[in-house]
Amino acid sequence: MAPPILPAIAALLATALPSLATAQAPAPQPAFDRAAWQADYARLKTALAQGYANLDWQVDRRNLNLVGADRAISAMLDSAESDVEAVLIFARLVDAFKDPHLQLAYGPAPDSVALLPRQSDTAPPLAAADLCKAANYGSAKPATRLPYTKAAGWTLVSDGPFQAGMIGETGFLRIPAFGEDRYVDACAKVAQPGLEGRELQLAVRAELNRQITALIGSMKARGMKRLAIDISGNGGGSEWSAEVATMLSRGPLTRQQPRRVSPSCDRTAIWRGERPCDIYGSPPRAETLQGKGLWTGPLAVLVDGRSASASEEFVTLLKDSKRAAIVGARTFGSGCGYMDGGHAFAFKAAKMHVMMPNCSRYTAEGINEIEGIAPTVPVDWATLAPTDVPALIDQSFRTSL
Repeated sequence: MAPPILPAIAALLATALPSLATAQAPAPQPAFDRAAWQADYARLKTALAQGYANLDWQVDRRNLNLVGADRAISAMLDSAESDVEAVLIFARLVDAFKDPHLQLAYGPAPDSVALLPRQSDTAPPLAAADLCKAANYGSAKPATRLPYTKAAGWTLVSDGPFQAGMIGETGFLRIPAFGEDRYVDACAKVAQPGLEGRELQLAVRAELNRQITALIGSMKARGMKRLAIDISGNGGGSEWSAEVATMLSRGPLTRQQPRRVSPSCDRTAIWRGERPCDIYGSPPRAETLQGKGLWTGPLAVLVDGRSASASEEFVTLLKDSKRAAIVGARTFGSGCGYMDGGHAFAFKAAKMHVMMPNCSRYTAEGINEIEGIAPTVPVDWATLAPTDVPALIDQSFRTSL
């Protein structure tokens, strides 16, 4: 005689698996997928083990034989031939606990419940590379377009992610991007389940700082006396740029603090030529960042017209503090950009929107970075021949303070 079944199972079967006898024109039924039911059973066992509060009581005080029950249910699923049989098997399992709050019901679970098992229990954890891919980490191209790598005496120290090398006593270190999300290999080194968002970003940043530290140490060991940081083509990224700048100075670095939009009035009248109040919420303030002293020798920063955004923050900080010579062309002129995501306007007439920068950065001379930052040593990189690089190096470091 079959064991009793929960009273609700009859209704469940009637709803979930309608009788073919009462159907006028039955639709073709999908083939029985035994493997799917077996996979659900494996997941259910995990869920009960981690989330059923009375499970230990059932074993210890009611002498429920979980080993025998598992063996029996597995055998029944192995021989089941239909979805109806599978539902009855699970009903038998649930009924065996004799717990009114442990119920088998039709339909989706309520939104208010926490689904079990947790993701980490249902599948193997994602590999580090997959975690980084899911977080949209990619790769910046480490190679430079500047001609110093073709100059006589060039010795490669690292080909990426930070291309580095030396010409005589001058070291070159290229930072292709100031966005941590452009260094997927560094992400793969630190990624682990549960590490995401800002925490993952900071972990990647720490790994990148470690790599920069190691490269500068390696070039110092090779006799480096002067350092050029190449941020040509570096379109920016995050505030990591300021952190790297502090690594390249022993003393304090000063700049104008980024200014954030926060007007005290309705400024619509500006469209009528009026200026009812300032766009910023506070007056300009100086900001000081303490140097960390990784490199304290002569320093130059190589820039071009594609050095933008956070790269301009890097340049302004070092230039205003008279820490480095800025060599190359005027920077792109992106400026501060977005703080905490920036601002946006959404159209109603079409599926479009406009992103708006919500902060500005100014140089010590009071120039908004959206104008670009002029170099202290102008260079036309497109026409500079590799044979001219040594003279440019000497000129740059004579300008460096």
